[in-house]
Amino acid sequence: MGFGFCGKIIRVDLSKSKVNVDSLGETIFRDYLSGSGIAAKILSQEYDNSFDPFDANSPIVFMAGLLTGTPVPAACKASFCARSPQTEIWDEATVGGYWGAELKFTGHDGIVVTGRAEKPVYLWIDDDEIYIKSAQSIWGLDTYFTTNKLLEATDSKARVACIGQAGENLCRMASVMIDGRE
Repeated sequence: MGFGFCGKIIRVDLSKSKVNVDSLGETIFRDYLSGSGIAAKILSQEYDNSFDPFDANSPIVFMAGLLTGTPVPAACKASFCARSPQTEIWDEATVGGYWGAELKFTGHDGIVVTGRAEKPVYLWIDDDEIYIKSAQSIWGLDTYFTTNKLLEATDSKARVACIGQAGENLCRMASVMIDGRE
């Protein structure tokens, strides 16, 4: 990871159970400064923003901040960006903690998720290996239990971004929780 970016983004299509890794040129990082800047570019230039936020074609973009994962003190931010189900306009949540840095340590700057899986799934990233795995055994749990079950099933040192029952039931005010607490 040179100069705060890895140059790669993970693209997940849940409808097709496909994962691709795209290279992003250095210019995009210089022009949009990573994080929510690149997410805004992706959402505005690559997708039709007339979709209902709950539509399978409506993406959610997870991006690590520019300095996240570097030795810069307190550089720990990640942005989760999409069209808000509540307002139907651009929305973003910025989180701290280790999640964004761990994403960068896998060699990726962000994740773009589209589509809708037929059954509950989760994304497991282990450096260059990226898997879509069944989440049926954790569906219906709150975020604390979900986090604990995922850590038991994968790696006790992993970082988890997940939803709980509100997200599963498409509550318009649901949120993504980081490591069971944010």
